[in-house]
Amino acid sequence: MVGTALAQSSIRRNGEPAAPARPGEKPADRLSLIRARRELLICTVPDLPALSWRNARNGELEGLDADMARYFAAQLRVRPVFVETLPGVIVGLVERGGCDVGMGGLGISPARAEQVAFTKPFLSGPLAAVSQRSNQRVPGWGEMDREGVVVSVLAGSVAEEVMRQRLRQAELFAVPPPLNPEQETSAGRADVFVTDYADSRRLREDDAWRVSDAPRTVGETLYAYAVPKGDPAWLAEVNRFLSAVKGDGTLLRAAQRWGLREMLVN
Repeated sequence: MVGTALAQSSIRRNGEPAAPARPGEKPADRLSLIRARRELLICTVPDLPALSWRNARNGELEGLDADMARYFAAQLRVRPVFVETLPGVIVGLVERGGCDVGMGGLGISPARAEQVAFTKPFLSGPLAAVSQRSNQRVPGWGEMDREGVVVSVLAGSVAEEVMRQRLRQAELFAVPPPLNPEQETSAGRADVFVTDYADSRRLREDDAWRVSDAPRTVGETLYAYAVPKGDPAWLAEVNRFLSAVKGDGTLLRAAQRWGLREMLVN
């Protein structure tokens, strides 16, 4: 477990932006707002094994990001409040100020960097092509970009940005939330879906699915935390937290606990 005597957390299903300042009133910086409300609002996606997912036995969020969120709140001496959302929605929610920080397996991409401010990356992993074993049309990444193949991706994801640039013959199917590419592939409306490494981990032990990592030439997804733009002091505070947990071994111990040691970056 990361740390001791962590503040009890709570969960919210929806996040709303903080109330705007009154006319003529200077808006408070986010760290002051956090301390005033005594809560750290953390946007997360609760279906990423080892990063952030709900334990069915006790209802608690568990994983590396969940641990780091609670530890960060403890360092700030406030209560962690998890704002649960969907993979294709989390960046927009952070952008609108519906939470103070996004800590849910967030991959960095140029389009997302226009919406939110990212910390320095701390994890990395390749994209992956995922297909049903019963479907022999796409046995691996190298067989994906062929005429007649339908490749599904989550709309707004890193995978969508990459595949829009790379596919030449296959058809790209961007699936809008709350639908997801896995459902569309299971239903036969797509032959394969492409997702990031954090998401693909949950299917690697499932015999119904075939997972093929992208080659190094495609590049790896870098993962970071995200905050609303316009508050460099708050971004610096989150970066200081990341530097501290890297430096004292807290992040390493948590990554080892959740089987993510190979994803850590300096």
